[in-house]
Amino acid sequence: MTDNSTEIEATAGYIPLRSVVEVAVRLKDHRKERVFVVGGFVRDLLLHRVIGDFDVDLVVEGDGLGFARELRSALGGELREHPSFLTAKLIAPFHPVRGDAPFLSEVDIATSRKEEYARPGALPVVTPTSIEHDLWRRDFSTNALALPLEVYREFLDGVVAQEDLSSRIVDPCGGLSDLKSNEIRILHPKSFVDDPTRLFRAVRYAVRLSFHFDKGTLSGFYDAVRCGVVATLTPRRIWNEVVVALEEPSPSEVIQEFIERGLLSHLAIVPADQEDYVVAALERIEKQRSLVSPGQFREAAKLIVLAGMLQGGREDVAQATSEGGKKIKAAARVVEAKTLPGVNPSDDEALALYGFHGSADFLRTIDRKVSA
Repeated sequence: MTDNSTEIEATAGYIPLRSVVEVAVRLKDHRKERVFVVGGFVRDLLLHRVIGDFDVDLVVEGDGLGFARELRSALGGELREHPSFLTAKLIAPFHPVRGDAPFLSEVDIATSRKEEYARPGALPVVTPTSIEHDLWRRDFSTNALALPLEVYREFLDGVVAQEDLSSRIVDPCGGLSDLKSNEIRILHPKSFVDDPTRLFRAVRYAVRLSFHFDKGTLSGFYDAVRCGVVATLTPRRIWNEVVVALEEPSPSEVIQEFIERGLLSHLAIVPADQEDYVVAALERIEKQRSLVSPGQFREAAKLIVLAGMLQGGREDVAQATSEGGKKIKAAARVVEAKTLPGVNPSDDEALALYGFHGSADFLRTIDRKVSA
């Protein structure tokens, strides 16, 4: 976890993690509810992975929506509720507050719940339950870990040591053991069928963490792909999974794995004759990632994938992504290595042009702006 010894006042777009934790602990004590930090946050904490600015997932045994409303009253921010899923998201602008990094841009709050799927690819029907049952509904064992919020505060305060965290974690699914063996394991045989987006997440985690699938997960993965469950997802949902992959540390490797494991065979997000081209273009821009902001890098990567669709003659797929005409026109300019007359390309478009064509001229456009 990053540390910044200089205390600063957070902008309205962010709030110190410690401030959220302290307020949430006081609130849970007042409401007499158990509250947990869950999911990838806990996994990465145990793996000693460096974490910068991020969001955090809180699960409430009780009334998560009520907890979220009171948290919003204390912290400020905009609260977006999803009653049918018993979840809420608290986002900027927050009340400005002084504190150290890391900062949060959003806080996810949920009631501990179980879910049922009416059919493959359908959204779940949820009902409240205990934290243990909530963890069993999750995607992989290493994400089914819950750390009591008060224990996490004690860790931040230096009362609980890193090596002692495991003994305080709620782990009904054996995730701690899988962390030690670097395994990704689904929690029930129909996991990928119930939610095919887990196929994409499994690959992202495997690449990012250098983990491998256990035997049952590998079998379930390929059974689900062969049965065509990806076809139950809308083009927009598949595209969303690709966009998330483009934010990974190594998007070219993730996209390559998507291709090799058959996740893009139903919808030609990357046409067969463009696979090597697109992956190579992504590899190029990964090496220049420091020249642009994370958002600009993501947009450049999206332009490269869209350009691959257009060059492969799949404008229908490009339209199905719902990215809009402006973005598709920009992708067409990337294919043709053109820019608007008399206008320098934006940094994301210049980076995409460099990646797609390998011409250093487009990189120099960004370099001039950085040096100015």
